[in-house]
Amino acid sequence: KPMRKAVEAAKSYARTKHDVLITGETGTGKELFAQSIHNYSSRSEQPFVALNCATISENLIESELFGYVEGSFTGALKGGKIGLFELAHRGTLFLDEISELPLAQQAKLLRVLEEKEIRKLGDEKIIPVDVRIVAATNVSLRQLAAAGKFREDLLYRLDILSLILPPLRLRREDIPDLVQLFTEINNRESGCSVNITFEPAAVDELALHAWKGNVRELRNVCDRLHVLSSTSVISRQDVVDTLNLDAEKQFGQQSTQSETETKLNSLLKDRDLTREDLARELGISRTTLWRRLKNNQI
Repeated sequence: KPMRKAVEAAKSYARTKHDVLITGETGTGKELFAQSIHNYSSRSEQPFVALNCATISENLIESELFGYVEGSFTGALKGGKIGLFELAHRGTLFLDEISELPLAQQAKLLRVLEEKEIRKLGDEKIIPVDVRIVAATNVSLRQLAAAGKFREDLLYRLDILSLILPPLRLRREDIPDLVQLFTEINNRESGCSVNITFEPAAVDELALHAWKGNVRELRNVCDRLHVLSSTSVISRQDVVDTLNLDAEKQFGQQSTQSETETKLNSLLKDRDLTREDLARELGISRTTLWRRLKNNQI
């Protein structure tokens, strides 16, 4: 339901001319939604241009966005360069990780959004642009604005239509369908004559995982399981091994058991307690205590 709601909102947004701000954790599919909004809009036949604001150094962002003319700075290409706004003219410009855009560039971006025109570095000519902005962030821009790290006026200009993507842990019922989709893609792309499938218990195990990396992490795990599979059926144990759950659980159980045994030995030697008193003090049930006594674990 949360994802269906997001999809329907995105479709409604796509039919408008307004800018869109997509918020979601890493791996929730923000760029996929941005591309889909573009494809569903009246600009679908025009360019979709993307920029990750976190991957471009501060001194290059302005030239990337607005372009430059020849000789405008040391190292400038002969003939200059067209900026992303010009490349996205009549289309959509996707600004991922907009929170990483330096404050100085935020002011220039705001001016372009309001005036719908740019000027290349080193040039006096004004170039009109018709670009729809879809921005994305994995942090709260409102919190950044309150801390003085993001311009409030730019936030209000971008946040005309807000889309919040739910993390995978809030839509675990989607995991079986996603696993099926990724498996079909991997089977098709591998070119093998035998298709690989997941046994139901393996899918159940995937549905229990925390998925801090969301859909991207799930896709990576499914890809890895497909590549490493030595049979046509991926088992629950294959999933457990890949997620390293066995080692983590075994370590935790061994540690807990060792600590409990030490406590039991100490209490039985030093204090005169009934088993019920001992179980209550250790925070375990009488059944668990009886089993450990019976198995000579104390």
